[in-house]
Amino acid sequence: MKISSALGFLGLLLFVHSFNSFASSGPIECKTAFGEKSFVIEDGRISFSKEDEAGVSRSISSVSGDSVRTHTKHLGFTKTLYIDGNKHRINVQNSQEFSEVNDYLSITSPKGHEMTYPLNCHSA
Repeated sequence: MKISSALGFLGLLLFVHSFNSFASSGPIECKTAFGEKSFVIEDGRISFSKEDEAGVSRSISSVSGDSVRTHTKHLGFTKTLYIDGNKHRINVQNSQEFSEVNDYLSITSPKGHEMTYPLNCHSA
């Protein structure tokens, strides 16, 4: 009886953990350290925005669905997309605990020049 109870408890813990790891947490808003790049990830759609001189944020490009490749990790994800010929790779190590150390946006030009920006993300 003790072994079956232990296995049942272990199974229940794994079941609950799987819901926490893969649950949709809603939109995620991210921006680089000095606000050069800003975007929102929501339901497979990524919308980049830019603030004008008055401080109003306007969407400058939006990519969705088939144009975004997503690689899901245990706690986070990597999204790859192309905008104006540049490869954008968004890496979020843990979508439950965002970190400027582990989360980044990498932009690679067609010539292979790469810029990497730390991200400040939060759930919207």
